[in-house]
Formats: sequence, structure tokens, C-alpha cells
Amino acid sequence: MAAGDTFQAIGTIIKEENLVNVEHSIMPDTLVLESSIPFPGYHGSNLPENPAPESIYLVTNTFYEGEDILRTARNIKPGFPYDFDASFGKAEIFSNTYYFIRVRNLDCFDCIKKIQEKFTEKGIKFMKKKSVRGEALIRLQKIFTLRKIGDHLYDAPDDPSMYYFEIPDKPDWSFFKKITIYIRNNIDNYTYDAALAFIYNNLITDMVRIYAKDITIEQLEKVRSKYLYELSHPDHLD
Repeated sequence: MAAGDTFQAIGTIIKEENLVNVEHSIMPDTLVLESSIPFPGYHGSNLPENPAPESIYLVTNTFYEGEDILRTARNIKPGFPYDFDASFGKAEIFSNTYYFIRVRNLDCFDCIKKIQEKFTEKGIKFMKKKSVRGEALIRLQKIFTLRKIGDHLYDAPDDPSMYYFEIPDKPDWSFFKKITIYIRNNIDNYTYDAALAFIYNNLITDMVRIYAKDITIEQLEKVRSKYLYELSHPDHLD
């Protein structure tokens, strides 16, 4: 694959976010969550500024197969007045597991209820409202659109400020979190949020997802080299 080539693949993002209840513009007695701080590892001054929600998690009352969620979303979109992107996954908060439909690219909070109603018409049921607040480990399955920008480096043409680089294998989340904090604290002049990712593209490719504003390819290569070092030296920070 040459630099500039774009492709699609299904895969997974693993990340931590602090989730809280959405209290308005939703169907009565349903559980809807959002991140209290989008991209929590990023501390720049240019976080997304949009009155519309960044990511909304519509919590279902049971597990639904991913293809059923995506097929339902596809069937809702024709004639629906609001654009949205749908994916699916689960969030673990303390000892509880919540299955969700994640919707993005919404124009307004008022869209949420209308999207819920459409999913309900198609047979999807939502969990009843309860108070939820806490750090969640999220596994989000989605379709990636990626563009090769260098050796083992990618960006997302439809999602500015998102970058990806390949790593040899998937680390344990707690180890990944520890080395991410260390690397982020030892890089000057720019900051970023990081998550684990992997895609299915003939074979499984393990990756790190980076959210950063105005990061250069050279800086991305530097971040990758630091992760490669720490991943190959698991005792370095002990």
C-alpha cells in the first residue's frame, strides 16, 4: 500500500472515558451517557467546540449483535432529517457492563430522542434510566476509514485530528495506560490523547489511536518510536 492510499476496515477502539448521564432531549426513562471530558488525555486549547454532542452512548437493555445495530442504522437513515454515525460496543464501569449504540456527528442534542425513537420502532430496546457516573473502559467496534501517510502511520480523512500507528501486539490496558502517561509527560511542545485500536484487514493489525491537533508526521513518528521502546521494555518503568 502506497502513501495516500485510503481503505476501510472493521475494528475496535479500546479507551477510557468518564461517563455521565444525559438528562435532557432523550426518551423518558432511558439511559443515555456522554463523556464528561472528550479525549481526556488531551490538554490542548483546541478541544472540539461544538454545541452539539461529541459522542452519545444509547444504552440498550441487552446485547445486540453488531451487524443488527449497523443494519438498523442503515435502514433508519434514508429520509431521516439528521445525519449521524452509528457504532456499537460495551462499557465497563466498576462491576457493571453496559451495551450501547454510540452515535456521533449529531447536529444537536434534540436529535437524540428522535434517533432513539427510530431505533425503538425497529425493535431495539433501551435500558431504563439509572444514575451512572464513573471511569469506563470502553470497547467500541466501528468501521474505520484510514489513509496511509507514512510507514506504519495513518490518519482518518473523515475524522480530523485522529491518527493511528501500528504496534507489534496488543498490550494489557493497565500497562498501556502506564506507558502512555509516562510518554506524554516526557514529550515537549505537543500533547495528545491515546487509545488502543485494532483492525481486521486480512490479518489483525494492532494500533495506537492518537487524537492531536496539528501534529506533524515527524512528531507522530517520534511518539510511535517511544511506544515501541516502552512496549519492548516492559520492566523499564518498574
